[in-house]
Amino acid sequence: MYQPTNAFGDPGAFRTIFFEEALEHLANVEGILLRMDTDAPHPDDLNGIFRAVHSIKGSAAMLGYADMAGLTHLQENLLDLLRKDERALETDDIEAMLKAVDVLRSQVMHHRGQQPQAADDSEVTALLRERVAQPASDARGTKAGEVQRKFRVALQPLEAAIDDGELEMMLGGLSDMGTVTNQQVDNRAGGSVRFEVLLQGAAADLQSVLSLVVAPELITIETITDAQPAATAHGAVPHLHAVPPAAPAALPLGDDDEFFVDPAEFRRKASAATAAALAAAEQESNEEEDDDSIELFVTPQDLKQAPPLPDDHGIDLFVTPQDLKKAVKPAADAGVDLFESPQDFHKARRARPEKAEPAPQAQSAAPVAHDASYIRVATEKIDLLVNLVGELVITEAMLARSGALADASSNDARYTSNSGLADLSRHTRNLQEAVLAIRMLPINNVFQRFPRLVHELSAQLGKRVELKVSGEGTELDRGLIEKISDPLTHLVRNAIDHGLERPESRVAAGKPAVGTVTLRASQRGGNIVIEVTDDGRGLDRERILARAIERGMPIAPDAPDAEVFNLIFEAGFSTAERVTEISGRGVGMDVVRRNIQALGGTIDLSSTAGQGCKVTVSVPLTLAIMEAMTVSIGAETYVLPLAAVVESLSVKASDIHTLPGTGDTLRVREEYLPVLHLARLFPPQQPRGEGAGGIAVIVETEGSNAALIVDELVGQQQVVVKSLEANFRRVPGLAGATVMGDGSVALILDVAHLMRISSREEAMLA
Repeated sequence: MYQPTNAFGDPGAFRTIFFEEALEHLANVEGILLRMDTDAPHPDDLNGIFRAVHSIKGSAAMLGYADMAGLTHLQENLLDLLRKDERALETDDIEAMLKAVDVLRSQVMHHRGQQPQAADDSEVTALLRERVAQPASDARGTKAGEVQRKFRVALQPLEAAIDDGELEMMLGGLSDMGTVTNQQVDNRAGGSVRFEVLLQGAAADLQSVLSLVVAPELITIETITDAQPAATAHGAVPHLHAVPPAAPAALPLGDDDEFFVDPAEFRRKASAATAAALAAAEQESNEEEDDDSIELFVTPQDLKQAPPLPDDHGIDLFVTPQDLKKAVKPAADAGVDLFESPQDFHKARRARPEKAEPAPQAQSAAPVAHDASYIRVATEKIDLLVNLVGELVITEAMLARSGALADASSNDARYTSNSGLADLSRHTRNLQEAVLAIRMLPINNVFQRFPRLVHELSAQLGKRVELKVSGEGTELDRGLIEKISDPLTHLVRNAIDHGLERPESRVAAGKPAVGTVTLRASQRGGNIVIEVTDDGRGLDRERILARAIERGMPIAPDAPDAEVFNLIFEAGFSTAERVTEISGRGVGMDVVRRNIQALGGTIDLSSTAGQGCKVTVSVPLTLAIMEAMTVSIGAETYVLPLAAVVESLSVKASDIHTLPGTGDTLRVREEYLPVLHLARLFPPQQPRGEGAGGIAVIVETEGSNAALIVDELVGQQQVVVKSLEANFRRVPGLAGATVMGDGSVALILDVAHLMRISSREEAMLA
């Protein structure tokens, strides 16, 4: 029987969610830092970074990842100074936080089990401490000539004025406006909240702010000092977190009071403090008839002073309200009510009959926001769903074939059969598209890493680079997203290192000092096209040609530009005069092309001297299902990707000519195309005669055309791509397999690989 899973009872599930959210937060922080203006940082940017870092810190501390919690705590300290204008934002601050993002990302990978060891955080920790300790004289602070006033505020009686959640929110808001000091809370009946605040403005302004939370008749404001110069006031009064309260305050701990302990130690000490407080409550309940509830707040001092209890008395760190009620049921039976939050406690106190007040008038319901909702789904579940849809596509093909073979007894029966198959076909296609869409992710998941790469490379190479991105919302299969990242990264690095000139060279050539690298993504039919363009010097044709001749590569001096430029995709080819940490070893572009082709894609290159270079990558939307043309060789059926097929021609044996040194060729509209006889590459059990002719399927890939000679064209249909077993993966020219409508298995041909097979390799395979 299925049992629902409690996320709190399954730390593994909670950790998985934390890792995913932490990586999203880090990507968001990185993006904000890279676009931030050091001269005038927007408060929303600083607050956005702070919220993301704070979220990571809280979850990391709960899960026992002290390294992440400690590092994010240091980031918070720096961000707190920047948010309050106590420090001016500098480039070094951004660099320090970017390094912290890198270390945190490494720590996530380590705790996730994807990295044996996390990056050393000692350097970035020291750097953050140094930035936090930056002298206050560097801060923007309050502008000269502005004045501040000091006010004493009292809110009473406490019960009617405000509860703890509202008080925390109000004091936090005032701390952002000025400096709150001497905060005191009297928890006795009729007690009050008192504090002092140093800020700009008049008492009426402060009254307006406080009235947003507290009824005006419960607020008393007294002006202590008036019109203090900002230069003497700033920094003279300590902040709220630096002033010990005059009386114990029933408030949640502030950021600077946070501490990090081992989870097991926390459970033991929290258990001791909780048990002691509940025991006292039970005794008080037995001695007095008054059914007053108690509120329990545990401070760091309580936890440090509480004696440890045996392990079997501990409570789980992650509990639900139901778990907690069960754990302390004896105390609850003694008259102690349990509340999930201080706010619930205060609501219950105010709801007592003897102190009941008229209920406030119900406010109109806020309009419901129609924001898109998201859900995290395990990749394995999506893969299973995709496979099931694939089986449905196969079933549709089988039914269609059965219907074609059936001998319908009447026109009505034939109409009903055809109508049902049409409906099945339509529903199958809709379901297929919907399911495949679940696996689709915006290509921005890849693009978002490039601003950081451009930022670092431009600084390292002494170049000024602007990155432009368009089409980042274009969606691509998740599997392709993960595999296309490295090739695109290499292309961007090449564009910056080899393509763009230094600022002085660009100015001398009449160009802007800042070079531009553009990433553009778009969908064209069933493919995603990604263009990487730069406005640099372009490819040097003569230099590439000279290096190719020097290496003995077969290339004619008058070869077309496209043929010369494609030489950079050859293994080990490089025109760099010196090897750097970034490039110049001749390793990369051949791997880029091989990886793109492994995805069923193509890569093309164009260049104009002095104007720049453009690399165009085209990959299929998904690797699961594709449009295909089926052909036969003897009794065997093979599948060709429809995206690679240009046209098909009926040919005779006499149309194919053998030229010395080039093998068989076919003349198509004044162009001679190389011919590949698939019957020689994959000999059928029942071959046709050599002089029987056949069908020439003209295919295109890597900018070149070729003619594949087959016996017959079977048709065009969607096929489900299945991976090959290990024994078949090394067979040249095969990309996968699929199940046909009659249940037979057909091999999917790798057109790009077939076109690279020379006549010598054909003879070896024949």
